[in-house]
Amino acid sequence: MKQVVINDILIAYDALRHPAPQPETFVLLHGWRSRKEVWRVVAEQLFSHGDVYALDLPGFGNSEIPGRALTVSDYADLVADFIQKCELKAPTVIGHSFGGRVTIALASIHPESIGKIVLVDSAGFINASAKRRIAKAAARLLRPLFRPTFMASLRQKIYELIGAEDYVATPWLRQTFTNIINEDLSEHLRAITAPTLLLWGKDDRETPLSFATRMRALIARSRLVVLEGAGHFSFADQPKAFVEAVQTFLRETP
Repeated sequence: MKQVVINDILIAYDALRHPAPQPETFVLLHGWRSRKEVWRVVAEQLFSHGDVYALDLPGFGNSEIPGRALTVSDYADLVADFIQKCELKAPTVIGHSFGGRVTIALASIHPESIGKIVLVDSAGFINASAKRRIAKAAARLLRPLFRPTFMASLRQKIYELIGAEDYVATPWLRQTFTNIINEDLSEHLRAITAPTLLLWGKDDRETPLSFATRMRALIARSRLVVLEGAGHFSFADQPKAFVEAVQTFLRETP
């Protein structure tokens, strides 16, 4: 694990550096109440194609808990500053769920910081049914959280890592959570010019496939790949198919 201070916040990240002189570069952003370790198997497979940086976003994993409420744009600014500070050149940014929100804002506000983006089971819209799901999720957030025990199954380990850190103990969670879920990112989606892969689990119930089709209609240079036998954590459910879809996208997109 490595650490860097960005905007007075200590950020933890893992870095796998490829020996090639000019490798592809990947930046991986996890979802809400998650952490960088969820990407481990995917990161190891992507490493055969380039450098891989997996961040713990502020308030999660081993990164510092910020002393104020943040917005999606705040997270996007921080990732842009991380990319600049680490001198990453046109990285492909891969964001899951909440990390997808951050990636959308990053591509819209800081297009110069990125090359291509991959939105994985991404959030970005608000509607009545989503608010009901979010209300249930928020209720779960307020329950005591405990660090999970080790499990042999990769998928089980990844699912258990979600919620491993008691971020709800901070006084800024509720406002940060409210800031995030109440922002519709449609205008940010329209502003994206980067080549974009929408990578979705067919059985996703948290951010349903309808979100992906709406995003595809709003992002000019986008394509959609649906993974069979996968839910909201499509990269955990089908890691091989996930990485193959990313590789195909990079190979076929100028």
